[in-house]
Amino acid sequence: MDMTDPAEHYAPGKHQSVLLADPDAVGRAVWGRLLRARFSLVLEAENGVEALALFGRHKPDLVMARIQMPGLDGVSMALTAADTDPHVPFFLLGTARQVTQLAGALFLPTVRLVPIPVDPVRLLPLVEDAARVAALRRSAGESDRLVRFFLDASPHPQAIFSRGRLEYVNRGLLRCMGLSSFHEFQAMGIGLSDFFQVEDAPLADPARFARDVLDDPLDREHIVSLVHPRHPGRPAHVFQAAAARLPGADRLMLTLTDITELEYEKRDLIDLATVDPLTRAFNRRKLSEILADETSRARRYATPLSVILFDIDHFKRVNDTYGHDAGDVVLTEMARLVMGLLRENDRLARWGGEEFLVVAPGVGLE
Repeated sequence: MDMTDPAEHYAPGKHQSVLLADPDAVGRAVWGRLLRARFSLVLEAENGVEALALFGRHKPDLVMARIQMPGLDGVSMALTAADTDPHVPFFLLGTARQVTQLAGALFLPTVRLVPIPVDPVRLLPLVEDAARVAALRRSAGESDRLVRFFLDASPHPQAIFSRGRLEYVNRGLLRCMGLSSFHEFQAMGIGLSDFFQVEDAPLADPARFARDVLDDPLDREHIVSLVHPRHPGRPAHVFQAAAARLPGADRLMLTLTDITELEYEKRDLIDLATVDPLTRAFNRRKLSEILADETSRARRYATPLSVILFDIDHFKRVNDTYGHDAGDVVLTEMARLVMGLLRENDRLARWGGEEFLVVAPGVGLE
């Protein structure tokens, strides 16, 4: 190749590699000297087969090759290499005729066709820029792999969202969903909204939920429940959610802490404080709260409120004749039957013994 030597005008690139494939020994030597002034590593090959082998072993940031080479031409090499890494830029040098013939037939966005003879003063800055962009892309990919490695090592279920879309789910969350890999999750064709609920409703937009958790000005406790779509009858796992912003364009990480045992213990304590353990109707303590709330609401909105008190006839005779165990069965069955007839906003409470009370908002005497 006929060219001048402008090597002194360029500073070497750091931690960047280039693969040079040229069957012409003289041209390869000249280009090799120019490229070594700019790249930390220059790999040389005299044919396409050798170049492709070096590409697979060393994964260079950029490839500069002749279109016409023995064994494997530059175009075939670029197409094969793209199957391994589609982001590596290729500069293919050839005659004006070769470039013209390929210009309308080669559809690889990373390939640039360069007619020879070529002015290295103009070409080398383009080569450096392309290699720098490729190296940055590779570095970003390595950073993502490192982030995923640490996410998978975390015991907490975690998910990453980018621009409002799910980017990754770590192993901790996959285990909670009964899955072995993120690929398996993607292949199922479902999303996190099929697994998670907030206040017994599906979590329609997990990315939006993560943003709401992050931006909550009151820093409230955000709770989600996980219900497997294949096993809806299983007890739900309960998690406390936290969110953090990650480097990059609109990237968020949602972290879940399993509080299932604490949540169920809390519910048990609430039950003990508010529910009659035998009949599962509300107890008198909770009834007092219900009556205060419903009375206040009825006065505020001028709506009717009815309270129905009833008992079980001859209940003492049941206890005396069949024993208290039989009496407990009668009480439990009575409460179950009544609760099955109530409206959603009606409340049943055990007043005491065999006496029960129904609070019916919006119901008058008529």
